[in-house]
Amino acid sequence: MCKQVFKNRFPLIFIILTAIIFQSCKTTSSLARDSVEPNAPEDEAFIVAHDVVFPDIEGDYKYIFFRLYNPAYKNPFYVANILKNGLNITKTEKVPDLSHAAINFSLDDSYYGLTLGGKHQLAEEECAVPQNNKYMKNCDPEKSEQITYALKVTEEEYEKTKAFVEHYVESTDIKYASGLNFKIGLFSIKRKFFTPRDHQQFGTVIYPNSADNKKVDLNNDEDIENNFVCSTFIGYVLYNNVESVSRFFDENNIKYEYLNVTDISLIPGIIPIFYSNWDDYPEAAQAFVEEYPEFQEYLTK
Repeated sequence: MCKQVFKNRFPLIFIILTAIIFQSCKTTSSLARDSVEPNAPEDEAFIVAHDVVFPDIEGDYKYIFFRLYNPAYKNPFYVANILKNGLNITKTEKVPDLSHAAINFSLDDSYYGLTLGGKHQLAEEECAVPQNNKYMKNCDPEKSEQITYALKVTEEEYEKTKAFVEHYVESTDIKYASGLNFKIGLFSIKRKFFTPRDHQQFGTVIYPNSADNKKVDLNNDEDIENNFVCSTFIGYVLYNNVESVSRFFDENNIKYEYLNVTDISLIPGIIPIFYSNWDDYPEAAQAFVEEYPEFQEYLTK
Protein backbone atom coordinates (compact mmCIF):
# COMPACT_ATOMS: atom_id res chain seq x y z
CA MET A 1 0.00 0.00 0.00
CA CYS A 2 2.69 2.49 1.07
CA LYS A 3 4.83 1.50 -1.92
CA GLN A 4 1.91 2.12 -4.27
CA VAL A 5 1.20 5.56 -2.76
CA PHE A 6 4.90 6.49 -3.07
CA LYS A 7 4.96 5.22 -6.67
CA ASN A 8 1.90 7.27 -7.58
CA ARG A 9 3.29 10.43 -6.00
CA PHE A 10 6.93 9.99 -7.04
CA PRO A 11 6.65 12.37 -10.05
CA LEU A 12 5.27 15.11 -7.79
CA ILE A 13 7.94 14.49 -5.13
CA PHE A 14 10.64 14.57 -7.82
CA ILE A 15 9.38 17.89 -9.19
CA ILE A 16 9.28 19.47 -5.72
CA LEU A 17 12.80 18.31 -4.85
CA THR A 18 14.13 19.49 -8.20
CA ALA A 19 12.54 22.89 -7.68
CA ILE A 20 14.11 23.14 -4.22
CA ILE A 21 17.55 22.09 -5.44
CA PHE A 22 17.65 24.53 -8.35
CA GLN A 23 15.98 27.40 -6.52
CA SER A 24 19.52 28.77 -6.05
CA CYS A 25 19.68 29.58 -9.77
CA LYS A 26 17.57 32.66 -9.03
CA THR A 27 19.45 35.91 -8.44
CA THR A 28 18.92 37.41 -4.99
CA SER A 29 21.67 40.06 -5.02
CA SER A 30 19.25 42.97 -5.45
CA LEU A 31 17.21 42.01 -2.40
CA ALA A 32 20.34 41.43 -0.31
CA ARG A 33 21.87 44.76 -1.38
CA ASP A 34 18.63 46.68 -0.90
CA SER A 35 18.28 45.37 2.64
CA VAL A 36 21.52 47.21 3.47
CA GLU A 37 21.19 50.27 1.21
CA PRO A 38 18.07 50.67 -0.99
CA ASN A 39 18.73 51.21 -4.69
CA ALA A 40 22.44 50.48 -4.33
CA PRO A 41 24.31 50.27 -7.66
CA GLU A 42 24.56 46.75 -9.03
CA ASP A 43 28.15 47.29 -10.17
CA GLU A 44 29.48 48.04 -6.67
CA ALA A 45 31.67 45.25 -5.23
CA PHE A 46 30.29 45.89 -1.77
CA ILE A 47 27.69 48.12 -0.13
CA VAL A 48 28.04 50.10 3.11
CA ALA A 49 24.84 51.23 4.82
CA HIS A 50 24.43 54.98 5.18
CA ASP A 51 22.76 56.81 8.07
CA VAL A 52 23.00 53.81 10.39
CA VAL A 53 21.18 54.57 13.67
CA PHE A 54 21.15 52.29 16.71
CA PRO A 55 18.82 52.51 19.72
CA ASP A 56 20.10 54.56 22.65
CA ILE A 57 21.55 52.66 25.61
CA GLU A 58 22.28 54.07 29.03
CA GLY A 59 25.91 53.85 30.17
CA ASP A 60 28.80 52.16 28.42
CA TYR A 61 27.97 50.11 25.36
CA LYS A 62 29.57 47.86 22.74
CA TYR A 63 28.51 45.95 19.63
CA ILE A 64 27.98 42.28 18.83
CA PHE A 65 28.19 41.32 15.15
CA PHE A 66 26.36 38.73 13.06
CA ARG A 67 27.20 37.53 9.59
CA LEU A 68 24.27 36.04 7.70
CA TYR A 69 25.08 34.18 4.51
CA ASN A 70 23.53 33.43 1.17
CA PRO A 71 26.01 30.71 0.15
CA ALA A 72 26.44 29.58 -3.44
CA TYR A 73 27.33 25.92 -3.34
CA LYS A 74 29.75 24.53 -5.91
CA ASN A 75 27.58 21.43 -6.27
CA PRO A 76 23.83 22.09 -6.69
CA PHE A 77 23.14 18.63 -5.26
CA TYR A 78 25.07 19.35 -2.05
CA VAL A 79 22.72 18.47 0.80
CA ALA A 80 22.87 21.97 2.34
CA ASN A 81 21.48 23.35 -0.91
CA ILE A 82 18.21 21.52 -0.28
CA LEU A 83 18.01 23.11 3.18
CA LYS A 84 18.87 26.54 1.81
CA ASN A 85 16.22 26.47 -0.89
CA GLY A 86 13.65 24.98 1.45
CA LEU A 87 14.17 28.00 3.72
CA ASN A 88 13.83 30.37 0.77
CA ILE A 89 10.59 28.79 -0.44
CA THR A 90 8.96 28.98 3.02
CA LYS A 91 9.86 32.61 3.79
CA THR A 92 6.87 34.65 4.93
CA GLU A 93 8.50 38.09 4.81
CA LYS A 94 10.43 40.11 2.24
CA VAL A 95 13.93 39.44 3.47
CA PRO A 96 17.07 38.26 1.62
CA ASP A 97 17.69 34.57 1.00
CA LEU A 98 19.85 33.72 4.00
CA SER A 99 20.60 30.20 5.18
CA HIS A 100 23.51 30.32 7.61
CA ALA A 101 24.44 32.55 10.54
CA ALA A 102 27.56 33.23 12.59
CA ILE A 103 28.42 35.53 15.51
CA ASN A 104 31.49 37.58 16.39
CA PHE A 105 32.67 40.25 18.80
CA SER A 106 34.77 42.16 16.30
CA LEU A 107 34.59 42.88 12.59
CA ASP A 108 37.62 40.74 11.87
CA ASP A 109 37.02 37.96 9.34
CA SER A 110 36.73 35.19 11.91
CA TYR A 111 33.15 34.51 13.00
CA TYR A 112 31.85 31.55 14.99
CA GLY A 113 29.32 29.41 13.16
CA LEU A 114 27.79 26.03 13.96
CA THR A 115 27.79 23.60 11.03
CA LEU A 116 27.87 19.89 10.36
CA GLY A 117 31.38 18.49 9.88
CA GLY A 118 34.86 19.23 11.10
CA LYS A 119 36.60 18.33 14.31
CA HIS A 120 34.75 21.12 16.12
CA GLN A 121 31.28 21.89 14.80
CA LEU A 122 31.20 25.37 16.36
CA ALA A 123 34.21 26.71 14.52
CA GLU A 124 35.78 29.83 13.07
CA GLU A 125 34.57 30.81 9.61
CA GLU A 126 36.70 33.09 7.44
CA CYS A 127 35.34 34.38 4.15
CA ALA A 128 38.86 35.07 2.88
CA VAL A 129 39.99 31.48 3.47
CA PRO A 130 36.87 29.29 3.20
CA GLN A 131 39.00 26.20 2.64
CA ASN A 132 39.85 26.22 6.36
CA ASN A 133 36.24 25.38 7.27
CA LYS A 134 34.62 22.11 6.20
CA TYR A 135 31.27 23.77 5.50
CA MET A 136 32.56 26.91 3.75
CA LYS A 137 34.93 25.07 1.43
CA ASN A 138 31.88 23.65 -0.37
CA CYS A 139 30.91 27.19 -1.40
CA ASP A 140 32.03 29.51 -4.20
CA PRO A 141 33.41 32.63 -2.42
CA GLU A 142 32.99 34.84 -5.50
CA LYS A 143 29.27 34.06 -5.79
CA SER A 144 28.43 33.62 -2.10
CA GLU A 145 26.99 36.69 -0.38
CA GLN A 146 27.06 37.93 3.18
CA ILE A 147 25.33 40.66 5.14
CA THR A 148 26.93 41.86 8.36
CA TYR A 149 24.63 43.07 11.14
CA ALA A 150 25.38 44.76 14.46
CA LEU A 151 23.54 44.79 17.78
CA LYS A 152 24.23 47.54 20.32
CA VAL A 153 24.34 46.16 23.88
CA THR A 154 25.60 47.24 27.28
CA GLU A 155 29.25 46.58 27.96
CA GLU A 156 28.20 44.06 30.61
CA GLU A 157 25.98 42.21 28.09
CA TYR A 158 28.81 42.22 25.55
CA GLU A 159 31.27 40.61 27.96
CA LYS A 160 28.68 38.15 29.21
CA THR A 161 27.71 37.10 25.69
CA LYS A 162 31.33 36.76 24.63
CA ALA A 163 32.13 34.55 27.62
CA PHE A 164 29.01 32.47 26.90
CA VAL A 165 30.05 31.82 23.29
CA GLU A 166 33.66 31.14 24.26
CA HIS A 167 32.42 28.52 26.70
CA TYR A 168 30.81 26.68 23.80
CA VAL A 169 33.81 27.20 21.51
CA GLU A 170 35.96 25.42 24.09
CA SER A 171 33.39 22.68 24.65
CA THR A 172 33.55 19.45 22.68
CA ASP A 173 29.94 18.59 23.57
CA ILE A 174 28.08 21.06 21.38
CA LYS A 175 26.69 19.41 18.26
CA TYR A 176 24.98 20.47 15.07
CA ALA A 177 21.68 18.61 15.35
CA SER A 178 20.64 17.89 11.76
CA GLY A 179 17.29 16.52 12.90
CA LEU A 180 16.27 19.97 14.13
CA ASN A 181 16.22 21.15 10.52
CA PHE A 182 13.34 18.78 9.81
CA LYS A 183 11.42 20.09 12.82
CA ILE A 184 12.01 23.71 11.79
CA GLY A 185 11.28 22.83 8.16
CA LEU A 186 7.90 21.27 8.95
CA PHE A 187 7.07 24.22 11.19
CA SER A 188 8.06 26.66 8.40
CA ILE A 189 5.85 24.84 5.89
CA LYS A 190 2.92 25.03 8.30
CA ARG A 191 3.67 28.73 8.97
CA LYS A 192 3.86 29.56 5.24
CA PHE A 193 1.01 27.50 3.80
CA PHE A 194 -1.38 26.56 6.62
CA THR A 195 -1.37 29.55 8.98
CA PRO A 196 -3.54 32.71 8.82
CA ARG A 197 -1.63 35.78 7.60
CA ASP A 198 -1.91 37.52 10.96
CA HIS A 199 0.24 34.76 12.50
CA GLN A 200 2.86 34.43 9.75
CA GLN A 201 5.05 37.44 10.52
CA PHE A 202 7.91 37.26 13.01
CA GLY A 203 6.59 38.35 16.39
CA THR A 204 3.06 37.07 15.68
CA VAL A 205 3.87 33.39 15.11
CA ILE A 206 2.19 30.80 17.33
CA TYR A 207 4.75 28.16 18.35
CA PRO A 208 4.06 24.59 19.53
CA ASN A 209 3.12 24.29 23.20
CA SER A 210 6.07 21.98 23.75
CA ALA A 211 8.56 24.76 22.85
CA ASP A 212 10.14 26.46 25.83
CA ASN A 213 12.91 29.04 26.11
CA LYS A 214 15.47 28.26 28.76
CA LYS A 215 17.69 30.39 30.97
CA VAL A 216 20.85 28.49 31.83
CA ASP A 217 23.63 28.55 34.39
CA LEU A 218 26.90 27.54 32.71
CA ASN A 219 28.17 26.33 36.07
CA ASN A 220 25.41 23.74 36.20
CA ASP A 221 25.97 20.94 33.67
CA GLU A 222 22.33 19.87 33.89
CA ASP A 223 21.22 23.30 32.64
CA ILE A 224 23.38 23.42 29.56
CA GLU A 225 21.91 22.66 26.14
CA ASN A 226 24.24 21.25 23.48
CA ASN A 227 22.17 20.45 20.40
CA PHE A 228 21.44 23.27 17.96
CA VAL A 229 21.47 24.42 14.38
CA CYS A 230 23.24 27.71 13.61
CA SER A 231 20.20 29.97 14.05
CA THR A 232 18.81 28.34 17.20
CA PHE A 233 22.25 28.59 18.82
CA ILE A 234 22.37 32.34 18.21
CA GLY A 235 18.81 32.72 19.50
CA TYR A 236 19.75 30.74 22.61
CA VAL A 237 22.86 32.86 23.18
CA LEU A 238 21.00 36.16 22.83
CA TYR A 239 18.05 35.05 24.94
CA ASN A 240 20.37 34.18 27.79
CA ASN A 241 22.55 37.28 27.68
CA VAL A 242 20.90 40.33 26.09
CA GLU A 243 18.01 41.78 28.05
CA SER A 244 16.31 43.54 25.10
CA VAL A 245 16.22 40.30 23.10
CA SER A 246 15.07 38.22 26.07
CA ARG A 247 12.28 40.70 26.78
CA PHE A 248 11.21 40.80 23.11
CA PHE A 249 11.09 37.00 22.94
CA ASP A 250 9.05 36.75 26.14
CA GLU A 251 6.62 39.52 25.21
CA ASN A 252 5.95 37.99 21.78
CA ASN A 253 6.19 34.35 22.86
CA ILE A 254 9.06 33.71 20.40
CA LYS A 255 10.81 30.36 20.85
CA TYR A 256 14.47 30.21 19.90
CA GLU A 257 14.34 26.48 19.13
CA TYR A 258 12.23 27.34 16.05
CA LEU A 259 14.27 30.37 14.99
CA ASN A 260 15.46 30.32 11.38
CA VAL A 261 18.25 32.42 9.88
CA THR A 262 16.07 35.15 8.40
CA ASP A 263 14.29 35.55 11.76
CA ILE A 264 17.60 36.73 13.25
CA SER A 265 17.64 39.69 10.86
CA LEU A 266 14.19 40.71 12.17
CA ILE A 267 15.09 40.91 15.88
CA PRO A 268 14.69 44.56 16.93
CA GLY A 269 18.04 46.32 17.26
CA ILE A 270 19.90 44.03 14.86
CA ILE A 271 20.86 46.44 12.08
CA PRO A 272 22.44 45.63 8.68
CA ILE A 273 25.71 47.57 8.25
CA PHE A 274 27.33 46.25 5.06
CA TYR A 275 26.99 43.74 2.24
CA SER A 276 29.54 41.94 0.06
CA ASN A 277 30.42 38.66 -1.53
CA TRP A 278 32.77 36.54 0.55
CA ASP A 279 35.90 37.55 -1.32
CA ASP A 280 35.26 41.23 -0.63
CA TYR A 281 34.46 40.95 3.09
CA PRO A 282 37.77 42.48 4.33
CA GLU A 283 37.44 45.48 1.99
CA ALA A 284 33.79 45.96 2.94
CA ALA A 285 34.60 45.90 6.66
CA GLN A 286 37.39 48.42 6.12
CA ALA A 287 35.13 50.72 4.12
CA PHE A 288 32.51 50.55 6.87
CA VAL A 289 34.88 51.61 9.65
CA GLU A 290 36.21 54.42 7.48
CA GLU A 291 32.68 55.77 7.19
CA TYR A 292 31.92 55.04 10.86
CA PRO A 293 35.19 55.60 12.82
CA GLU A 294 33.44 54.61 16.06
CA PHE A 295 33.82 51.00 14.89
CA GLN A 296 37.56 51.18 14.21
CA GLU A 297 38.33 49.41 17.50
CA TYR A 298 36.44 46.35 16.24
CA LEU A 299 38.67 45.89 13.18
CA THR A 300 42.05 44.82 14.50
CA LYS A 301 43.46 42.74 11.65
